[in-house]
Amino acid sequence: MRNLANGTTYRAQVTLQGSGQIFLNFYSGSSDVGGEYFALSDQPRTVTVDFTTPASGGGTPQFQVRTHDSGPIDAYVSATSLRRLTPGAVTFPGNVTDRVVEATANRDNPPNETTPKLADGDVNTKWLAGGTTGWVQYKLSTPTTVVAYALGSANDAPGRDPRSWRLQASDDGRTWKTLDTRTNQGFASRFQTRQYSVDNSTAYLYYRLDITANAGADAVQLAEWLLSTSPIPASDMTTVVGSGPSNGYNTPPNRNVGWTGVASLHYMGTHTAEGRGYSYNKLFDVDIHVTPTTELSYKIFPELTGNDLGYPSTYAAVDLAFTDGTYLSQLGAADQHGMPLSPQGQGTAKILYANQWNSERSAIGAVAAGKTIDRILLAYDNPDGPADFGGWVDDISIVASPVQEPKASPADYVLTTRGTNASGNFSRGNNFPATAVPHGFNFWTPVTNAGVDNWLYEYQRGNNAENRPTLQAFSLSHQPSPWMGDRQTFQVMPSAMSGVPSANRAIRALSFSHDNEVARAHYYGVTFDNGLKAELTPTDHAALFRFTFPGDESSLVFDNINNNGGLTIDAATGTVTGYTDVRSGSTNGSTRMYVYATFDRPITASGKIGGGGGSNVTGYARFAAGADRTVTMRIATSLIGVDQARKNLELEVSPTDTFASVQARAKAAWEQVLRVIEVEGASEEQLTTLYSNLYRLSLYPNSGHENVGTADAPVWKHVVQSSASTSPAPAGTTATRTGAPIADGKVYVNNGFWDTYRTTWPAYSLLYPSRAGELVNGFVQQYKDGGWVSRWSSPGYSNSMTGTSSDVAFADAYLKGVPGIDVQAMYDAALKNAEVVPPNQNVGRKGLNSSIFLGYTPTSTGESASWSLEGYLNDFGIATMSKRLHDTAAADDPR
Repeated sequence: MRNLANGTTYRAQVTLQGSGQIFLNFYSGSSDVGGEYFALSDQPRTVTVDFTTPASGGGTPQFQVRTHDSGPIDAYVSATSLRRLTPGAVTFPGNVTDRVVEATANRDNPPNETTPKLADGDVNTKWLAGGTTGWVQYKLSTPTTVVAYALGSANDAPGRDPRSWRLQASDDGRTWKTLDTRTNQGFASRFQTRQYSVDNSTAYLYYRLDITANAGADAVQLAEWLLSTSPIPASDMTTVVGSGPSNGYNTPPNRNVGWTGVASLHYMGTHTAEGRGYSYNKLFDVDIHVTPTTELSYKIFPELTGNDLGYPSTYAAVDLAFTDGTYLSQLGAADQHGMPLSPQGQGTAKILYANQWNSERSAIGAVAAGKTIDRILLAYDNPDGPADFGGWVDDISIVASPVQEPKASPADYVLTTRGTNASGNFSRGNNFPATAVPHGFNFWTPVTNAGVDNWLYEYQRGNNAENRPTLQAFSLSHQPSPWMGDRQTFQVMPSAMSGVPSANRAIRALSFSHDNEVARAHYYGVTFDNGLKAELTPTDHAALFRFTFPGDESSLVFDNINNNGGLTIDAATGTVTGYTDVRSGSTNGSTRMYVYATFDRPITASGKIGGGGGSNVTGYARFAAGADRTVTMRIATSLIGVDQARKNLELEVSPTDTFASVQARAKAAWEQVLRVIEVEGASEEQLTTLYSNLYRLSLYPNSGHENVGTADAPVWKHVVQSSASTSPAPAGTTATRTGAPIADGKVYVNNGFWDTYRTTWPAYSLLYPSRAGELVNGFVQQYKDGGWVSRWSSPGYSNSMTGTSSDVAFADAYLKGVPGIDVQAMYDAALKNAEVVPPNQNVGRKGLNSSIFLGYTPTSTGESASWSLEGYLNDFGIATMSKRLHDTAAADDPR
């Protein structure tokens, strides 16, 4: 598209379909100006990109749809549009910004993006300042009573938009009074002007806008800041298509996007009445017959406006108007939680969370079968005003017969991605999507950021420019929690690139839709946008991966978080071996882990490559994938050595095993632990919650032992990790075998007892008493190996949390009759915690040298109140156990 105007913002929309990558950009006449890549898929989709053409120079700007790579592409462009976004002057009734005689700011960006641009009434200009906060200030020609103000978003970079601010006033420019405070605000689009009322009856000479937070970028900007002496007239709620929220706890940073795609519906308004306020806005005229199975679903993001803990934005819902004059909100429809699906019902139920996306679903056929939908509405209806409100809606769907995945057993209800819409900024706990067997030696997980050892999989936060999730690797994991960090990792990523694949994490990443992802405890599978499919299923020490490639190119990239490891690819034998020393800073005691892998297809090319974790750990193998285009990898691990990893693979995956047979055994293992609770009359949502939580319960703690014997005559040994050592490679460790001590018996790791003594351990005793006895003994083995039971086993002795809470957890298990416990060793370990001053901060009770005499932990010890309280709890457990031992002891028992 040629002959575009200079210095103008345009919005381009292009519908694309095919394979490969396409590049959208402006060409100035001499060089490219910006641009974005978009991956093509076999499904047509419309992408939206905003561009600002250069102000001058370089010739006449042109918009281009082009390829920017040497590789082949197959692109079909079915529709394009381009429109100018630059509007004219802003109209604001009662505007007194012409009285501004002086405009100042903490900083600006001369010569063109300066403070006076805020008062010129033109959203084509702007003020910009570096930093995430800032202030601008007006001095007026005469004291003025301001009762409203307006802010206009600038031409680009939504991450620079103000998110929270205070409007302040002053008589002298030195002493300020706050008139209005706003938090978690946002703009639906560029050049949008939003108006705000102010409760003020005093005339002031100075006004200041103090911006306390922006939307995440490294600068703050505004096009306009206007002041008015006229109250904002009452108006209807506005519903307009915008980009998306900028203030979500786990939405992609520095980008305003919807739940899916790059746009969503913005609703906003001011509820002026003291009592009820409402607005029912039409979104679509439709003609949809409701069947008995019809389902309505949508996503909604209520904003937390003005720190109003009445949460007015949650009094919103999608409503339906039927041709017979009735409305869905009048019919008693309920959402998947059993709450009324009406704006008042949703707000009163407090079922919607502010500043995050919520999924709403309702079987409307139960109350509206036989009716015909005439209009789809977005409704706000709040019985308690006044209030400011706003939010976003996306993915409205009405389906006559929703496709339901058949669920024949509890394992089919497990959803491992529950809780993964999380990050270090806003956590939902330790919820990465681990595929494993109960209490297994390993976890296997998809990874959205292959360079971190904490938040391995973020459901939406790491989405690409098209707001689609991407995976950078599939990883071996031993993460006990994101706050402790991962260790002993190893990564693999399939690639359909021609030639030598790239190990660069951003380039090798593949986009997908969560609709094409299956995340179960016993199986994970995903089909990427380019057609490549990856699947995995676990055993205790091993796993099978199956990769189905869309074309003739079939490679695997091997990598790790960092360069702490080794990798050997033997094309002649068709094997991959290596080791990993990767560890976070909170994984004391962890030792080297070894890896052994085989493949069902010949390796045709291989080698070390750059661009990943480092030259020691990054390489690739290219395969002759055969007629069905699949490559299956069998991989196992060991803490003892490469030979034991090979043995573990042979013990757990026989030559006659298939992907399906291994998957069936993993599923059966989960069925055994999940079927401990069976319920009647529960909804699918409730069953998903129940069995997904039981899955989390039985993921941890984890086995740390290996069978050095045979399947018929197992001999269990374990590498001793019960220490505070920070070196993964003790003396004698080689690339093929550990130098760490190897001891007899079973050991368990990965447990923080302060977090679990009153939650998971009572559940183990109640639901799985036989397994609970083995778990207790597995931690008592730490006492036998290293002299102490960990406070936080990750896997060894981590200096974290208060209390030696294994004392009361294990005493409770014993008192409940859990069988098979090594009672004497358990009791000795607890007595040591209570009576022996520990040699370092990583084990035992802090402050015991004083508290054992004082009866409390003094303030000279950090977290003294917590150490005192936990000491009392644990001593009570030991004392109660001691009494039971005394009461049941034989007459000749010396103790």
